[in-house]
Amino acid sequence: MSFRILVVDDDSATLRVLARLLTGEGHSPVTCATPLDALTELGRSHYDVLLSDLVMPEMSGVDLVRAAKERQPVLRCFIMSGHMPVDGQDDGVVWVDKPIDIDELLVKLG
Repeated sequence: MSFRILVVDDDSATLRVLARLLTGEGHSPVTCATPLDALTELGRSHYDVLLSDLVMPEMSGVDLVRAAKERQPVLRCFIMSGHMPVDGQDDGVVWVDKPIDIDELLVKLG
């Protein structure tokens, strides 16, 4: 199954690599370098998946997920982090360890 995926990370190298890998697996990724750009994009187009970094300057990935779910309630949300999730911050989010293991990410995407 192919997904339309919004990838958000303030690291341009991470965005390029993930876009290339996800495209190679048949998905349709769109990248944003800031959470505010991502929220604008979510207002314009429908996405199946949000894949966001946890730590970014404008807002955290957790805050982005909350705002994104207001715009698109059925959006599946994944947060990439090198840190374990904080207790009580589940909200249906799938956590993905950084550095990203693309095979693990693909399994989690389903």
